[in-house]
Amino acid sequence: MAVDRNVVIFGCSRGIGRALAEEYSRKGARLVLLSRDVEAIRDLQREIKEGGGEAWYRRCDVTSRDDVTDAVAYARKCSGGIDVAVVNAGVGGPEWMQDFHAAEYRRIMEANAFGIANALEVLIPVFRKQGGGVFAGVTSIADVRGFPGSAAYCSSKAAASILLEAARVELRELGIRVLTVRPGFVRTAMTAENEFHMPFLMSSERAACIIRKGIARRRRIIQFPWPTVMYARMVRLLPNVLYDIAARRARPSQSQS
Repeated sequence: MAVDRNVVIFGCSRGIGRALAEEYSRKGARLVLLSRDVEAIRDLQREIKEGGGEAWYRRCDVTSRDDVTDAVAYARKCSGGIDVAVVNAGVGGPEWMQDFHAAEYRRIMEANAFGIANALEVLIPVFRKQGGGVFAGVTSIADVRGFPGSAAYCSSKAAASILLEAARVELRELGIRVLTVRPGFVRTAMTAENEFHMPFLMSSERAACIIRKGIARRRRIIQFPWPTVMYARMVRLLPNVLYDIAARRARPSQSQS
């Protein structure tokens, strides 16, 4: 199991990202905390330092390539190198087709898919120059199909997962390990907005522990919990006619409710 000393986390103001920063700090990692919410990561840095850890913070919006470029340069200046970069930033929320807006779809795609793309573009040359590194992108088990009420979210996560898969295959020979993190339902501010039942909901602290261990073991895909993973695999294989019936019953649209 690898020991990762210098860790950069995009999107760590709350939820999984914050719990992951706290998890890495307990293990002695030096952290660079990145988020649009400066106040939240400033507070997180203070907590980490008060606990004896090392951390720096900087505002970063992953939808801006310039922000990502500046943030990575800052991280290298602070720690001297980057062992692991975790791109956790993302957005979600219910969106139904009867009220579909391309602008909202674009906003979610920019954060969830292009955020990872921006980070890849900036970090690949950095990792090549330093002789290797680990890039972990957080997508979702929801990448398997287009679930009702979550078209933008599901398609953005599917795009991100496919991008990471291609990057994993191509970059390995350059010493760059690309990992895909596919959580199921985790208790966060984002999932608190969900109006449907979320089976096997776990705490962000438990999720962070699984993710850190998976990264340390360099697992290609870090996915959990297993009952949800198996359910997603079965849903992916359902014939379209059966999927359509099941999906409508599981989450009726606003017009049906």
